[in-house]
Amino acid sequence: MRFIATYGLVALSLIFLLVEPIFEKTWMKVISGVLFSIGMIVSSVFIWLNASSKWKAMLGIISSMIALAIFLWAIN
Repeated sequence: MRFIATYGLVALSLIFLLVEPIFEKTWMKVISGVLFSIGMIVSSVFIWLNASSKWKAMLGIISSMIALAIFLWAIN
């Protein structure tokens, strides 16, 4: 379940993003952005809850948020 909630949503969002130019539907970009955002937020929560050190958790969360910002900037 954890894989589906994090990396599964990220992979599904990338599939929507790659298929979007074929069908030329802008709603696919929106769905892709939403799925990627949910996946990265859930991933950050799981990183925080399962971390042995909160400093390591913060590094993981910061890198997740940077990836989210870059992705949302790229689909614009």
